Amino acid sequence: MKLFRPQAFQKFKPKIRPDGTRSQLCEVDTLALRRIQKGAMHHHWKGVMCNKNPFDLALYAQLLWELKPKSIIEIGYKFGGSALWFADQAEIMNLGARLYCVDVEQREQVSDPRITFVHGDGRDLGATLTDDVIAGLPHPWLIVEDADHHYLTTMAVMDFFAARMDAGDYLVVEDGICDTFGQEEKYDGGPNRAIFEFFEEYPDTFAVDAQYCDFYGNNVTWCTNGFLRRADD
Repeated sequence: MKLFRPQAFQKFKPKIRPDGTRSQLCEVDTLALRRIQKGAMHHHWKGVMCNKNPFDLALYAQLLWELKPKSIIEIGYKFGGSALWFADQAEIMNLGARLYCVDVEQREQVSDPRITFVHGDGRDLGATLTDDVIAGLPHPWLIVEDADHHYLTTMAVMDFFAARMDAGDYLVVEDGICDTFGQEEKYDGGPNRAIFEFFEEYPDTFAVDAQYCDFYGNNVTWCTNGFLRRADD
């Protein structure tokens, strides 16, 4: 059976800077984005705060189906609403995926046998995601970096996973939208600075997947330039 793959994203051309890099900003009006953000901050799944916006919920659902990950690794889960959403979507799609969720604070309001919640710091993942743990997480991987938005945390998470990912695995870096909201100084450049420097360090290893970043328009996602695919070796 031939799978339907929407082609709407092809009509959008990403905004390119003079130096050849992609713009890190979302093209949607900032006032509209702030209204969507207000709703996202009150969004819940099965009564548990999830804090996901409608664009990314739709994009994640599509990525889950197309990637069919066997492991979903979430760095920063807060109350566990997004983990529960991922677990339910994976079950609906019959993916058989394991969820391994790490947060520096253990505030989960969920107890679910499909999800492993562990205490850990995004800036020191090796203390939590040991070699034995990593070996027990089958590929393909979907990694979601949704910690504290700070440049140092995002960079540490990306560096940790870079050498451990297989070709075709995805690393999604959330909250680059902070730049569009004018909060880059608050997070020392935040996720977007980390992504930019990450590509300088790994120029041929990862690629921004515009199918997701630009599906609704140029970076119409809270994960601006943040859907990263491990390239083929």
